[in-house]
Amino acid sequence: MISILKNKRSQLLELLTHKIALPLMLRVRHSRPFPYTMEQLLALPEHTLGNELANYLQKKGFRLAPGYVRHDCKHILLGYEMDEQGEACMQFWFLGNRHYTFPVFMTVVLCIFLMPDHWKDFYNAFRKGKRSGEFAEMDYSSAVLHNTAWLREAYCIAKQTL
Repeated sequence: MISILKNKRSQLLELLTHKIALPLMLRVRHSRPFPYTMEQLLALPEHTLGNELANYLQKKGFRLAPGYVRHDCKHILLGYEMDEQGEACMQFWFLGNRHYTFPVFMTVVLCIFLMPDHWKDFYNAFRKGKRSGEFAEMDYSSAVLHNTAWLREAYCIAKQTL
């Protein structure tokens, strides 16, 4: 019974985030196209954000999706998995980091109700966000060329374990 509920929860979160919220945000937010291909990112030196992003995506069987690169880079910088729990924790981190947007608020509210088994993780992510520097205005087209550890240090980001 519990696994059925978790499966339904996953399906609902997948629908709300990947089928509704993210495509809607891509239409509203007009960002510059990302200038690199997956192959170019893989060719970057080890330990750069771009190389770590490409290797992670490749390991998970994901592709470099237009419009999602900023979001995916945040997963790498913060160290949250690209799964249901990691996505939720990342949104709580954003809330703690004073990144007050409609998608963050909606995700946080939904996850409080749908994922009570992860409240402790959410609280810890929120606290880490409060202690970290803001990086909302980061230029990811140039950030992918930098050492990931250096970026974390520059923005006071405590990495999770991917």
